[in-house]
Amino acid sequence: MIKFNQISRSFIGDEVETVAIDQMNLTINEGEFLSILGPSGCCKSTLLNVLGMLDSIDSGEFSFLENPVDKYSEQQRARLRKQHIGFIFQNFNLIDELTVEQNIELPLYYHNVAKAERKRLVDAVLKRVDISHRRKHLPAKLSGGQQQRVAIARAIVTNPDLILADEPTGNLDSKNSTQVMELLQQLNQEGATIVMVTHAPEHIIYGTRVIELLDGKVVNDQLVKEKLNDKTSQIVDAGSTEVVNTIKAVAEVTCG
Repeated sequence: MIKFNQISRSFIGDEVETVAIDQMNLTINEGEFLSILGPSGCCKSTLLNVLGMLDSIDSGEFSFLENPVDKYSEQQRARLRKQHIGFIFQNFNLIDELTVEQNIELPLYYHNVAKAERKRLVDAVLKRVDISHRRKHLPAKLSGGQQQRVAIARAIVTNPDLILADEPTGNLDSKNSTQVMELLQQLNQEGATIVMVTHAPEHIIYGTRVIELLDGKVVNDQLVKEKLNDKTSQIVDAGSTEVVNTIKAVAEVTCG
């Protein structure tokens, strides 16, 4: 689905050039749930912006669904983004003056979907994220977890090929975080390709693959099962007497 070949992105501020992405190679296959980990300032958000075609690259080759994005104009990238990508933000980015169903319906207007079809799609996605009972409420009347469910519904109502999630649990408590991660996992199991930036290493267990970034480069790239198995082996080899009861505990040790 996505292929980076030696892509780079730099920013200049106060006469100092900062390299955010440094000749990165990366392939993301259809149906993957990729988690992106790394310390603050390691280019996670920049990488997500490039993937979402909200930001351009300075050099290298970027292919999305066999489209040469690095050669596209801003208008062409916008059209491709609109047709194929859904975004989930940490701060929800819901419109306060619109109800739940109106927020979800908004992307369908930009896709010129007929009114009857908009209603059908909104009804279906409201049920899918279990928020139908709040359809007439304004965002201010919802909990954080409910707002994020609405944001997810808005992201998937157009049935995008790719879902980009930027810290989707960053403003949620542990209970709501788990519910959101389980929903994303379900969407992935139903066929959605998901790329998620997270500061919560325990959440990698919901995905299929994890990469770690440092100084604009991919320093580790593993399937989640391989990563967890590697850490389990290390614990056993070290002769630890501590019993690892859950995969979640292993994930926390692995990436903490």
